[in-house]
Amino acid sequence: MSKGIIIAVPKKYEKTCLSNLINLRNLNCQLPIEIWEIGNEISNEIKAEFEKIENIHFKNVNDYSKKSTHWKGFQVKAFILNFTTFKEVILLDADVIVHQNPELLLTDKNYIKTGTYFFKDLDKWQFHKLTNKFEQFKQLISYNKFTSASFFNKRKNWLREILPKKKDIFPSEWDYIYSVEIPKEPVKEALQESGVVYINKEKHPDTIENIYTLNKNHKETYQYLWGDKETFWIACVMTNKEFYFNPTSGYMSKETKRLSHDYNGKLFFSQKG
Repeated sequence: MSKGIIIAVPKKYEKTCLSNLINLRNLNCQLPIEIWEIGNEISNEIKAEFEKIENIHFKNVNDYSKKSTHWKGFQVKAFILNFTTFKEVILLDADVIVHQNPELLLTDKNYIKTGTYFFKDLDKWQFHKLTNKFEQFKQLISYNKFTSASFFNKRKNWLREILPKKKDIFPSEWDYIYSVEIPKEPVKEALQESGVVYINKEKHPDTIENIYTLNKNHKETYQYLWGDKETFWIACVMTNKEFYFNPTSGYMSKETKRLSHDYNGKLFFSQKG
């Protein structure tokens, strides 16, 4: 099978995921879907409901790894991306609700060109007041990474070890990584939203390997990033493969009361987070 959707489904989101899959079929999305779990995360009752949906395939991390507990967490998404049978992959979080047929983006010119389509996180996640002495004193009482010069420098040093030279495809939002000075104005702490990720594995075999490795080493990687979020574009830069970000950022929708993202000016997906 060349194209498909993959979802890792923990028990707490099984009902939300079921509703979304029913919604997907109502949107006339007929792509095959792999439902992944570690052990028996999905209840028998909900699994029976999943089975009523056409073209659903159940996969278990236990069948691919003898250390499946290592993959419990955000890192499981990189695992299922690596082992899925699909070549063109739409990776969805289990709490994502899609409002347009996701097949639409597989025909987007930017996806066709780069083999990727990524979405930007909320603009509000920013490093700010990194040199403010009062803020630094407050951190001794209550740690806040958004004002922590120490965390900022640790992230910068970690990423520059991976990417010692700035490449042309490196996103401008994170140019501060290659600056000696600590920014005087707020800069983006988070760039990517990984609730929905499109990637063509045939165009990005080395990228997939890097995504897998970064998340396999999550005990280190997640010290500097919020889960898997940035690992997708960082892996592209590591292999010097062009990638594409949706031009608009995520936002809190008054309509859905959820974190939401648009595509071509229309609501594309939202999620509980």
